[in-house]
Amino acid sequence: MPIKNPDGSTFQVSGSLTQFDPTNLEHELFNLWDQEVIEIGGTPLYYYDIFINANDIDEVYVEARNKIYSPCPICIYGYYDPIPSSNMLGSFGIDSPDEIMFEFNLRHVKKTIGHLPKIGARIHSPHKNEDWQVIQRNVEVFKLWGELRLQVMCIRFQESLTTG
Repeated sequence: MPIKNPDGSTFQVSGSLTQFDPTNLEHELFNLWDQEVIEIGGTPLYYYDIFINANDIDEVYVEARNKIYSPCPICIYGYYDPIPSSNMLGSFGIDSPDEIMFEFNLRHVKKTIGHLPKIGARIHSPHKNEDWQVIQRNVEVFKLWGELRLQVMCIRFQESLTTG
C-alpha cells in the first residue's frame, strides 16, 4: 500500500527534501559571508607548499630529509590567537612545544591553494614573524549540510640544515 498525500496523490520521496540539496545556492551565500568575516576580522597568512620525493622517505623515521618548500607563498586569510613563546628545558636541551590553531574558510582555501593544506607544509604569520608547520587539519563548522570552516593545527617550525 503506497503512502498518500492529504489530497490523495501518491507521496514521492525524491525531490521533496530540498534542504539536503548539495547544489543549494545558500551554501554559496554562507561561504561568501564567512570569507568576508574572516578577511575583516582575521589576518593574512602565507602558506608555503611542501614537495616530497616519495622515493626518498626514510623507512625508520618516516620522513624525507630532502623535502623542498615552495619559494612563492600563497596568501590566505585566517583567524588565530598569537601565543607567547615558551622554551622548556628538557633532557635533550631546549624544546619549544608551542601549538597553534589557524581557522580558515574551507572553500576559499581549496580555491586559493588548489587543495587542502598538506601535512608538513609551512604557514608564516606576519604579525609576530613566526613560521609554523602543519600537523593536522579538521573540517569544523557545518551549515545546511555543507562544510564551512577548516581548522589547521600547527607546531612551531624548527629550522635545520635541510630546511634552512
